This record gives sequence, structure tokens and C-alpha cells, in this order.
Amino acid sequence: MHSSASPASNTRRASRTGGFTLVELLVTLVIAGLLLALAVPSFNRLMASSRLTTQANNAVNLLSYARAEAIKRGINVQINAHGAVSALPPNAASEALTQAVTMPADIASTSPIAALIATPLGLLRAPADSTGYSGLVADLSSTAISGDNHRCIYLYTGTTVASCTDSQTCHASTPNASCK
Repeated sequence: MHSSASPASNTRRASRTGGFTLVELLVTLVIAGLLLALAVPSFNRLMASSRLTTQANNAVNLLSYARAEAIKRGINVQINAHGAVSALPPNAASEALTQAVTMPADIASTSPIAALIATPLGLLRAPADSTGYSGLVADLSSTAISGDNHRCIYLYTGTTVASCTDSQTCHASTPNASCK
């Protein structure tokens, strides 16, 4: 049997099945570039939101840590607005338990109170008060994202910590209606 196709057409057919044409490659790269251009802003927003949530979780954990140390040591423990925790033994100098927290450059922290005292009974109170603190502990915000850019941390009756996400500045006593 003899094939009717010439050797030159067999060579062309064999080379065509081996890869992509330049046009196919360029179309694929353009589509990939467009997808990447759309994904990068969303990814940056996700990362900024994640950093903000992480800092809020760290603040909540510091409050829990101060309470636990006060109960364990049987003495008052102070946590200041910058996140430094110190044991306050009676008739002795304070003892630093943690250093102040360093915030990422794109996150701001505001607090209506300078410090909280954790008592040996696990109650968090303002330094001059004897009852549990209720209200805003910290408003963490980021300018890197436009919406849901505040993490509000509240304390109720000195024992219950709650946090929520908001697009507005956090209210001093109770969460905004939009806080979720």
C-alpha cells in the first residue's frame, strides 16, 4: 500500500500537533493578565482586613491574658491602651508581663480609656473605679480598606468581651446598629 500524502504534508501535520501557536499563547497571557489585574485589588483588601482582624483578636487575647494573670497571681494586673501588661503587687514596683503592642503602619488604634485593671476576681475595671468597666475598649481602624474598616472591642460589666466590625467610628458605650 502506498500513501497518497506527500512527505512534506506529513511533516507539517506532525509539527502542528506538538504545541501552541503564538496567537494562542498571546491570547492566554492577555486573559491571565486581566484576571490578575482584577484579583490583586481584592487580594490587597483581604490582606488588610485580615491584619485588622488579627490585631483585634490580639487585643481581646490581651484582655483575657491580663485577667488570667490577675487570678493566677492573686494581685491586680494592669493593661494599658498600648497593650502593655504589668503586674501590680501591693507595696512593690510593678512588673512588666508584656511589652506594648506594635501596630502595623496601616492600622490606627484609639481608646477612650488609658488603662484597665484586672482584679484577682477576674473583673476588668477602670483604674479609679471599683465596678466592672462597660463600654468601648478599643477602636482599631485601617485606611487601607474603604468599608468595614473598624474593629470595635467592647467590655460589658468588666467580664464579657465582644468585638464587631463596622464601617463607622465605634460608639463609646454600645455598638452602632450597623456593627456586625
